[in-house]
Amino acid sequence: MSLFAKVKCFLTVLIVYYITYLYNYKCPTLSTPLQEGIEHIIHPLSNQHSVLCEYLHSGVEFVEPYHAKVHAFLDDNVHNTQFFIDNKIEDKISDAKDKFTTYVYPYIHELYKLTDVAEVHVYDHLSGVYDQVQKTLKKD
Repeated sequence: MSLFAKVKCFLTVLIVYYITYLYNYKCPTLSTPLQEGIEHIIHPLSNQHSVLCEYLHSGVEFVEPYHAKVHAFLDDNVHNTQFFIDNKIEDKISDAKDKFTTYVYPYIHELYKLTDVAEVHVYDHLSGVYDQVQKTLKKD
């Protein structure tokens, strides 16, 4: 695999992870005005989070009709098949969801908390670098 392909894959994974972080962790905390006000005081990136959450929710609203069509197709052509009913696949899917919620999601939630802390540190570092670059450019 070439270096460009590895970088492209890494950036794609990073973007997908950040979208899930916003959708599952940050955007629900910005849903109430009180929480958004507290977040605005505490977190330096709250304005950017609000804008990104608005874009994310508009994307979800755009995809919703297509999602409903896919679910209707699956209900008609997959979930009603004899194989699906005989093997109790729906029960297995719900068991897997329950196990994910019980065992995996607490670790993902901790990872989201660490991402929040890392995001603030990266912002502080990059804003310091930006200030230094601006001072250097103003000297010239």
